[in-house]
Amino acid sequence: MTIKNLSFVLLAALSLILVGCDNDDTSSDTYADIIMQVSENVVYKPVWGSDAPVEHMLVKEPSDTEWQPLVMGSIEGFEYVQGHAYELKVRKTTLANPPQDGMNCTYRLLEVISDTQPDTPVAPEDWPEEAKFKLKMVQLKPFMDLDTPLAAPFDFLTFRIFDNKDEYTPFGYPEFLQYYDSIVVSSPVMPDTYCVYRKKTSEGSTSEEFMSQWSSYFFEKNDFQIVLKGYKDGEVKYESKIEQVMRERDFLGIDWTKGGVTLANPQTNAIYCVLDTRYEFLLTDTQQRNNTSFVKIGVANNINFTDAENLKRQEDGLRWLLIKYLGDKTAETIDNFKTLPEDASIVETYGNVATRAALIHVKGDDLHEECYYIIAEPK
Repeated sequence: MTIKNLSFVLLAALSLILVGCDNDDTSSDTYADIIMQVSENVVYKPVWGSDAPVEHMLVKEPSDTEWQPLVMGSIEGFEYVQGHAYELKVRKTTLANPPQDGMNCTYRLLEVISDTQPDTPVAPEDWPEEAKFKLKMVQLKPFMDLDTPLAAPFDFLTFRIFDNKDEYTPFGYPEFLQYYDSIVVSSPVMPDTYCVYRKKTSEGSTSEEFMSQWSSYFFEKNDFQIVLKGYKDGEVKYESKIEQVMRERDFLGIDWTKGGVTLANPQTNAIYCVLDTRYEFLLTDTQQRNNTSFVKIGVANNINFTDAENLKRQEDGLRWLLIKYLGDKTAETIDNFKTLPEDASIVETYGNVATRAALIHVKGDDLHEECYYIIAEPK
């Protein structure tokens, strides 16, 4: 073989090696074309390495059951317009070697499948002043009787509806109601709505139902928006929005260090959300066992379900709560816990830096019904 031919062979071999290296570098990245939903609302929350909140879109991938925050501008080629809801086709690239301070995947817009503009209420300047209303959070009752101005999941919040002069009508019907058929509370991050005013006409007579004050717990640890919409003839005529500030404590509304402990006669609180009625949780006051604080969390049974359906609902609801607030499962055992009953049968364990929690299954007997519940304690 001549030197010229040998050089050609070596160059060809080197090219193949380089191409192979390039393929190896990228073949571990995975690509998938997915359909992504983008909410018409946004949230503000801190990003890695900073305490300053920044604007996030709310998105859902096919596997998501809840809205997930995504930093604004994270979808290449997509320009978000405030108040619009989108259905997008995007290319999701999961990175084999993501940056330490960044996301483990990237998104690139392939197609805008739909762009839905929001219901456009009558422009405020064209709507009578006496028809306007506003929503305010007026009372916070924290779990564990903590002294705090910031709400957390499982704190009890009370809201009132005021007129355009900031006046509250505890009894009777304020003037602005005459402009509406109904007034409804909703949130972009929650599945249900709550009607606070309804006008009914039947056989020539008209009746009204108005709730000027209402209360709820919320299963959220991030700030979220609450929207109050007034409808007339099926159209939104006016709306008022507030941003509800939420801050998770050590776990849900629990602060293991500052919170109080009930030493006798602990009560069980029914924790419900009027905008998310999938589950009603049963939360005990914070108690002590073996000189360690703990709480017990269950799921209330639905009278319309069978025993088997309620049992499945308990397991699903408690697992949903643990994953939402504590993330991935841990490998802890009964020996790691100080407050579990002696006959506890652990299904799964979860935890964060402050809290460990166990999903417990209790078999039924002559004295007890079969059930699932959570025991959570400080680390």
